[in-house]
Amino acid sequence: MGERVRARGLVGILAVVAVAACALGSASTASAASCPSFRVLHNDRIGPASLPAGSYAMTAKSDAGVSCAAASKLFTRFLSDYDGVLPRPWRVVAEGSGKAGFKKGAVVGFSVSRSGGGEGGGGGSSVGALCAGSYTVNAGRMVGPLRFARGGYLLYIPAGSRIKCRTAAVLFTRFLSTPGGRLPAPWRVNTQTATFFKAGHATRSAFRVEPLSGAGPR
Repeated sequence: MGERVRARGLVGILAVVAVAACALGSASTASAASCPSFRVLHNDRIGPASLPAGSYAMTAKSDAGVSCAAASKLFTRFLSDYDGVLPRPWRVVAEGSGKAGFKKGAVVGFSVSRSGGGEGGGGGSSVGALCAGSYTVNAGRMVGPLRFARGGYLLYIPAGSRIKCRTAAVLFTRFLSTPGGRLPAPWRVNTQTATFFKAGHATRSAFRVEPLSGAGPR
């Protein structure tokens, strides 16, 4: 009789443990939300993370206070970054080609994983319209506080800008050849994203420059 009581007690304990494990599993699943897919226009990188062109599945961690909308905005911002150094407290963790996690301090805020191929030619996305072809800088130059090393670059036209790709290329050539690297008035540059814009007309008169290999340590 005593053995039966002990056996029933053990079964009851195991049942409670199983229910608790299921509850924890459900809570863990609930904290991760599958978000709408995101398209990366060209082979890109964010710091050490390599992100080939294509569609990406995105997962946001609600327990880290990151919604799908916030994750999409952050990923857009990080893709637009010029030097691959993300604003604190964010950092990127490379998890292989086409896969990366983005940590907010010690906690993963969201992650991305390539789900489909396809090179991104011209066209629009949340990072702006990518101009066809690439731009070559033949010798390292300073433009304002930014250094553009020798190599290939891409030009983007941000959403809302009325500047054409050809005009952007002409302007960038002009900026690179300016003595002392000073930007001619009224032009300014956002050093985080290498976006050139006119003071007072930041939205409609702007273009962005990005290394052909993407944002990485410079």
